[in-house]
Amino acid sequence: MKKIIFLTAVIIGFLRVVKDDVIDGRLSIGYVNMTTYDFLKSHPQHLFDTTLMIIDKAGLKDKVNAAKTFFVPTNYSIRNFLLSKQQEIRKQNEKLNFNIDSLFKYYTPKMLQDSMSVYFFSGRITRDDLTEAGTIYQTEEPSTKLLATLEQSTSNDYLVDGIISQGPKFIYLTKIIGERDIMKNGSLNDPSGNTKLNDIRVLCQTTGLLTNTGVIHVLNNTHIWAFRR
Repeated sequence: MKKIIFLTAVIIGFLRVVKDDVIDGRLSIGYVNMTTYDFLKSHPQHLFDTTLMIIDKAGLKDKVNAAKTFFVPTNYSIRNFLLSKQQEIRKQNEKLNFNIDSLFKYYTPKMLQDSMSVYFFSGRITRDDLTEAGTIYQTEEPSTKLLATLEQSTSNDYLVDGIISQGPKFIYLTKIIGERDIMKNGSLNDPSGNTKLNDIRVLCQTTGLLTNTGVIHVLNNTHIWAFRR
C-alpha cells in the first residue's frame, strides 16, 4: 500500500511540474487590483525596477497608467541595451563604460519618452484579439507601428504523451524592418535576402495580466530595449 501511495504522489507531482512548466510565465495570469504602474513597482522579484527608473526619469508614470496596453521590457532588456551601447563605444576606447547613469546623462527626457513609448498602445490588445497572421498596431510613439501575433508553438518541449497533445500559443511583438519577413528554408528572413533588414521579433514571457488601468504583456528577458539589435 505504501508503494502505491508513493507512486501516486510521484505521478501527481510530475503532472504538477509539467503543468507549471507549460503555463508559468506564458499564459494569462489574471487580474490585479492596482494600476499598471503600481503593479510594476510592487513586483516581488523587482523585475521592473530599472524599467521604472527610466519611466520616472522620462516623466511617464501617468502615460503608463493611461496606456490601455503595455508590452513591458524587463530590467534585463534595459541591461541588454546598456551592454550593447557599451560594446559600441568600446570600439573607440576599450576602457569606456555605458551604464544607467550614462543613459541619463546622454539621453534627454524626450529621447527616453520616445524609446519607451514604442511599448504603449492606446487600445486594449488581448490574446483574444490576436491571430497567427497578426495585426499591425500604432504605438504611442507616432513614427512606430508594431506587429502583434498569436502563434502556435512548434516545439515538442511542452507535449506529454496522453496528457498534453498540443503546445501553447505565444504572443510575439515584431518591429518590421523593410518588408515583413517570410519563412524560407525553415527560418524567417527579409524577402530581399539582406539580413540587416530582418525583423526584430520578441516573444512575450507573460501575457494577459489585467490591471485597473490596462493590459500587461511582459517581453522576454532577451529583448534589447528600444528594439536595438
